[in-house]
Amino acid sequence: MNFDLQLFAEDALERQTSNQLRKGIRSLKKKIEEHRLKIKEPWKVYADWYEEPDKQLGRIAHWLHEIKNFTESIQSRIDELEKRGEQP
Repeated sequence: MNFDLQLFAEDALERQTSNQLRKGIRSLKKKIEEHRLKIKEPWKVYADWYEEPDKQLGRIAHWLHEIKNFTESIQSRIDELEKRGEQP
């Protein structure tokens, strides 16, 4: 049985306070920036970056996927705040 844990987490947004939603947005933006730095300078994350070229594309693809997930999660929080008539 497969579960989409992200889906369950996003359902809980309605129960979060507006301040919690805003804190989540800030945290996710920070994670996006961290992942962009990993893509820009991957050798700082993996000392063996140049020794394992077969893993490079997979790692970059993973970081890009994470950025996509974080961006979607930010938008979910913004949508919830707007539904409440509040600004993100």
